[in-house]
Amino acid sequence: MNNSTLKRKTRSVGIYFLTIIPVWVLALFFLMIFQVDESSHWSVYKMQNITNVLWSGIIAGIIWGVIFKLAKSIRNQITTYFLSITVSLLVNVSSAYLLIYCMYHMGELFPIDDFPATFPQLLSLYHSQLFYAILVYFFIVGSLIEIFHEIDRKLGKGVLLKFLLGRYYKPKEEKRIFLFMDLKSSTYYAEKLGHFKYSRLIQDCFKDISDAVRDNQAQIYQYVGDEVVLTWKINDGVKKMRCLQVFYDFLDILEKKKKYYQKTYGMVPIFKAGVHSGKVMVAEVGELKSEIAYHGDAINTASRIQGLCNSYESRLLISGDLLIELNKKNAKVDGYTYLGAVLLTGKKIPTELYSCLVN
Repeated sequence: MNNSTLKRKTRSVGIYFLTIIPVWVLALFFLMIFQVDESSHWSVYKMQNITNVLWSGIIAGIIWGVIFKLAKSIRNQITTYFLSITVSLLVNVSSAYLLIYCMYHMGELFPIDDFPATFPQLLSLYHSQLFYAILVYFFIVGSLIEIFHEIDRKLGKGVLLKFLLGRYYKPKEEKRIFLFMDLKSSTYYAEKLGHFKYSRLIQDCFKDISDAVRDNQAQIYQYVGDEVVLTWKINDGVKKMRCLQVFYDFLDILEKKKKYYQKTYGMVPIFKAGVHSGKVMVAEVGELKSEIAYHGDAINTASRIQGLCNSYESRLLISGDLLIELNKKNAKVDGYTYLGAVLLTGKKIPTELYSCLVN
């Protein structure tokens, strides 16, 4: 594992726990303030102060986060809905048991009124109505976190928050980079492999691109058939030449896995890409099904540039506009060939094209 991969994974884990822990701190805070009298079946032990809530929330967040991460790898292999729900239930139940157990052993650090002081008392707590109430609470909070986590993952990282905040309810102008990338000779391979195996091929390819996307901080705008569209805000994309590096990183991943692809599909997938930058309008569209969409000449131009890869026998084409932006923020970009000013379909002004060197 190289340093960049280690840094990425460390950063990813850090961000993950920084989002999970505050939720559990808040959840346990509400559990404290909604206490009722001791005669109620839903009464909870009164914590001495906010510090105890904070520590309990941190421990709960770490325990739940670790178990959820481990269980997620198992759930990815489960196709049965019932078993998936069972795993989710086990995550929350085991988290509640471990939280109480940790609080029992750390009682000196943050003492809680009437909390079990001996192991027999702890076992008695595990069979009490109070603990069943805690289990229900853990299941509700844990399930909500899982649901929001899955929705955010499926919509794209950060998209859910933008929806909730209504950030793009009114159209906004942004300067962005778009990269269109698709499988070369896709029709031929679809006929050769058949629909089922071809779909599995596309699944594998788009799964393998994930690390390259994360490393280069790209946003996956959409998948269209065998094509994936990536986007960055202009400053994020030109920094460290991420908008080009993501393609090279993906090619490296495919190279490392070429034996797998050759054995499984009888071929190694070859992708081609077109990249362009410019101003677009960003807006939340749709009523029955909503999404954040980009409209404007820049995204259309990027698509048309990608469509010329076969004509120029190039794996990676970029526009002159993007090259100017890259040269502003980086050392002089080399390894490209000027192809001339090309009049793209539907445009009145020619677009300068460059072919980037791909090993």
